[in-house]
Amino acid sequence: MNKIGVYVLTLGPVQTNVYIAYNKESLECFIVDPSAQAGNIIDTIKEHNLKPVAILLTHGHFDHIMAVNELVKEYNIKVYISKFDAEMLYDSRKSGGSSFIGSGYVTKADVLLNDGDVLHLIDKDIVFIATPGHTKGSGCYYIADEKLLFSGDTVFREDCGRTDLYGGDNPSIIKSIYEKVLTLPDDVNILPGHMDMTTVAHEKKYNPVAIYVKKHGIDR
Repeated sequence: MNKIGVYVLTLGPVQTNVYIAYNKESLECFIVDPSAQAGNIIDTIKEHNLKPVAILLTHGHFDHIMAVNELVKEYNIKVYISKFDAEMLYDSRKSGGSSFIGSGYVTKADVLLNDGDVLHLIDKDIVFIATPGHTKGSGCYYIADEKLLFSGDTVFREDCGRTDLYGGDNPSIIKSIYEKVLTLPDDVNILPGHMDMTTVAHEKKYNPVAIYVKKHGIDR
């Protein structure tokens, strides 16, 4: 039986998925990519008597970070992100906020992550998997024994993140998805930054990256 539950809120100007993952026994939780509308997130946490311990950011784009400051103020919790995307948090041009919504938004992280770092939160080991391509520091958070992968904008259901924004690189995202995501067990559930949940098995069959690599190989 799974020890971890997940609430999903789809919030903000581009309908970003916010995940609240919680331990069913202790009710401790962490928040993945608090995109916007902090009040909605706080209301959900209160409704279920949850106890936030951290904010995990998959990358630094504006639509994944706009509720960070309010949640930090409310709960006094630490913010985690890849060391390669930390600069985006205090530069609204790099995060896309100034160009996409016409206003800046800045925040900061407390813990900068490297590929393979293991976080111990809500009584679980959570591995940070670096998956550059959507941004330089894009990454996924993997809870192996719960078969959960929070993938941000690296991989979606039958799709992948765009690579034409700051820090994006198409060959890198192809390599990241094929070598870091599709090599996980087939029954791992992928919880993406946008759109619906999927699985590794489904993406092996239908994701355009998998189809492309099967036809053309992968650049080394």
